[in-house]
Amino acid sequence: MNKKLVKSIISLCIFILFIATSLQKANDRYNDTAVVEAMVNDEEKNNEENDKAENKSKIDYSKTSWSLQNLYKSEDEWNNELKKFTSDTKELKNYVGKVTKSKTHLSFALDIKEKLDIRLNKLYGYVKLNQDTNKNSYKYIDMKENINRVNREYSNICSDLELEILKLSDKEYNKFMEDKKLNKKYGMYLKEIRRSKDYYLDEKSERLLANTSSISSLPGQVYELFKNMDKKTNFNSAEYKTALESSDRNERKSAYQNEFIAYNDNINTLSGLLIGQVKKNVFYSSERGYKSSLDMYLKGDDIDEKVYNKLIETVNDNMESLHKYVSLRKKVLNLDKVHYYDMFTPMVEAVDDNLTYDKAQGIIYSALSPLGKEYGDVIYKAFNEKWIDAFANDNKVSGAYCLSIYGNHPYVLLNYNNSLGSVSTLAHELGHAVYEYMSSKNQSYFNSNPSIFTHEVASTTNEALLYEMLIKNSENDQQKAYYITQYLDLIKDTLYIQTMYAEFEKTIHELVENNKSINALVLDDIWGQLLTKYYGKDYELDQLAKVGWSRIPHFYNSFYVYKYATGCSAGVSFAQDILKNGSDNYINFLKKGGSDYPINVLKDAGVNLTSTKPIENTINKFDSLVKELEKLVSK
Repeated sequence: MNKKLVKSIISLCIFILFIATSLQKANDRYNDTAVVEAMVNDEEKNNEENDKAENKSKIDYSKTSWSLQNLYKSEDEWNNELKKFTSDTKELKNYVGKVTKSKTHLSFALDIKEKLDIRLNKLYGYVKLNQDTNKNSYKYIDMKENINRVNREYSNICSDLELEILKLSDKEYNKFMEDKKLNKKYGMYLKEIRRSKDYYLDEKSERLLANTSSISSLPGQVYELFKNMDKKTNFNSAEYKTALESSDRNERKSAYQNEFIAYNDNINTLSGLLIGQVKKNVFYSSERGYKSSLDMYLKGDDIDEKVYNKLIETVNDNMESLHKYVSLRKKVLNLDKVHYYDMFTPMVEAVDDNLTYDKAQGIIYSALSPLGKEYGDVIYKAFNEKWIDAFANDNKVSGAYCLSIYGNHPYVLLNYNNSLGSVSTLAHELGHAVYEYMSSKNQSYFNSNPSIFTHEVASTTNEALLYEMLIKNSENDQQKAYYITQYLDLIKDTLYIQTMYAEFEKTIHELVENNKSINALVLDDIWGQLLTKYYGKDYELDQLAKVGWSRIPHFYNSFYVYKYATGCSAGVSFAQDILKNGSDNYINFLKKGGSDYPINVLKDAGVNLTSTKPIENTINKFDSLVKELEKLVSK
């Protein structure tokens, strides 16, 4: 056993456990004061709670909540399936030591693995969907730990099989791949294994790393516990978003302070968690022989570092358009300086301020009609077959996502609040859902799961089509101006801001890789400098805004956020092409799923992200929208 490796892992484990303990102590101190604050605020909250209750009573949750019965009829059935899954993994284990003995052995083993993977995906999906709509329940935390325990054992079996495939000589491997049936069904999976050949360690080290997977995921897990269970604020996610969009500056400032102070009060613990995540990445990338943490994560999608770096460079070289936007926001809102809490309120009065969920569905059908009947039929299924859990409640996690479970339909989580932003989020998540649905209907399991890199293209294409339709069909200058501001915010938040996040992530990993000191103050300073650089001279940086990095859960899914930015660039390009030339090319892109690497799939569809052209085109679109808005608001 590699003694250096063991020593490093032990140090990493101690560090992460220390962070978890620190968080609990911080929470205990917070809870001592929370009771007093609650007593003071109770009277003010009573009226608000009555209003919330009245609004909730109007929602028909039977039509706007998930139905998980087609996964498992009960938790007992889930528990029985977990036991059976555990037992059935023995069949795959029988192939350890002989998986590469012949094409027949390899084919049979992969058939078994495919079936087991699909079942495991379903087991995990059931727990996540329940946990995210019952965030205060420890039951689903226990269920997740049970399945994690089973998955660790299953992963060890899979690692052993993959190691045997890695040990094949190129000649032996190529001979296997001459089998067209094997190549078509499992070629991408086998190619992925072989691509990582240079980064595999010896068998004992690989087993040790596999067994520490539950420890290495602790920073993200503890962060989620803080965010979903221990963070105390006066708003749920939908209410906070609504408050930030308020025309009353004092209201949005108060909401901003309430939210950010909750993070600032725990900032040392939260910095410890993020630094732990970064150190974990540096440890794994170093031990496996990658050039850097960034290199390790990009290799998974076969993405060249130049794509990541060119994204940051291109956006930095074209910051003037974003600065113009912030200056226009200052002018239109008649502000002395633009603060963080001024970046989300509409510059133009909302023309659709009560878009019910039913209205949202009609808008979605209309906006996505250029994608054709086949696409529209899947949208109909999503709305009418209980794919979507639409509304916020106190037991539900914040945000939005789409979860795909192969062999079943995708599931979409929303926190819908009747705003146009929520309609846009719905379009976004349905982009993910239809992509997964079409991919799974046209590809085998191992080829069906598209990369997040292309997933964000599918989601942003829908949002771009939504705003193109709204702007085109606007009835007056007021409407047109409002819809332009929303399209601008989409590009701002998805291209510019996600690139800022990507730059932050790259910077802090490089600091750790170069053995530089890093703590909460360093993270705050880096974040503050980036805010000033991206937003320009009319943006006023206040101290509280510097803790914004601590609110980004995606940093625990490392080097993920840049995919939003590249996805936005490709999505805006696709939207223009669909409106001009029709949807056939785009639908074929969706159906290819994960049958090839992201860059190749996009190139085949006419979008080349190895060049900066899609990014520059999107920035040009942003700039033209800023100019058009300036003319409209000056009338």
